[in-house]
Amino acid sequence: MKRKKIFYVVLAVLAALALAAWSYASGGKEVETVQARQDSIIRSVADTGYVQAATNYDIHATQSARVVEVPVEIGQAVERGQTLAVLENLDLALQISDVNSQISQSAAAAAGARAALERLQLELKDAQDNLARSETLFQAGAISRADFDQARLRVDTARQSISEQNSVLESALALGAGLNRSLQQLSAKEGQLVIKSPVNGIVLTLPVKQEQVVSPGSLLVNVAESGQLEVKADILSDDLADVKIGQRVIITAPILGRQTLVGEVKKIYPQAEEKTSALGVIQRRVPVIISLPDPASLKPGYEVRVSIETLTRQNVLVLPREAVRTRADGQKEVMVVINKRIQRQLVKTGISDQENIEITGGLTADELVVLDGSLSLSEKTRVK
Repeated sequence: MKRKKIFYVVLAVLAALALAAWSYASGGKEVETVQARQDSIIRSVADTGYVQAATNYDIHATQSARVVEVPVEIGQAVERGQTLAVLENLDLALQISDVNSQISQSAAAAAGARAALERLQLELKDAQDNLARSETLFQAGAISRADFDQARLRVDTARQSISEQNSVLESALALGAGLNRSLQQLSAKEGQLVIKSPVNGIVLTLPVKQEQVVSPGSLLVNVAESGQLEVKADILSDDLADVKIGQRVIITAPILGRQTLVGEVKKIYPQAEEKTSALGVIQRRVPVIISLPDPASLKPGYEVRVSIETLTRQNVLVLPREAVRTRADGQKEVMVVINKRIQRQLVKTGISDQENIEITGGLTADELVVLDGSLSLSEKTRVK
């Protein structure tokens, strides 16, 4: 009995020791940890942007006219030279008709002047022949000086008439040339009444309707060149310091799903614009144009999310941003787990992106760190 009692006592002690060991091994606050690792980190400026045509053409009315035909619709693909709208200017049509009538009259006048000139030239030749005969007869004493002078006068008169008729013909020809120039100008103006697409593209806006009367400067149609799209993003002026032309831009949108597009900063406007946010806050924003070599399924007007990569570091030590806590004195610290106990450790940091932060000192790769740096865990706290 005594041995049996001793056995049970020993068994109970062993069980208690095992229970204590298990409790010790499994004790402490449960935390999620992460290892510091070598990776790349990209600092970026993110904002909303809108897809627009890289090249588009606003076509305006050049004269007062009435819209007689609009053979295209918004969103329709058009070819270079295709008719987009036809206008009518009755005053211009009357001017063209009047100028054509004057041209006909001028041509008739020129033809008459030319015929009269040809007749006068024949008369001059006849007078010159007669003068030659009269000179011979006068020298032979067959006719008087008065007859000879009369023959000479006929030649001079014919020459004077030809000179005057040449002036008449030149005036008629000059008038005809001026009228033809006027007709060309009016015809060119008439040609502007047929609105044609300057490029292969898509009709973006079409504010005019059939029978509408338009005035000079009125927008008739806007055509975007096919296949050339870009993104316009209004970036907060405070975020623009590190944005430069040529920087890589990652573009995402709900319509793209998990697909991401790559663009490049193409243009930064020189002046900020005052914008009101959705919350009613007035902000200073600068338009930034981003190239979009491959638009995928994006169309003009689609909203996208842009992330401009302003700085990249390769093969640096990183941690998730939430693992690093900023102390009251401004220093950064993390909670390192050593032998299942917390050790608060100061670190130096570099750049950060939306997920990670660069660790430049105070930590080495593969050290185990509490993921949530905001947890209130004192030094030496036991964790699991």
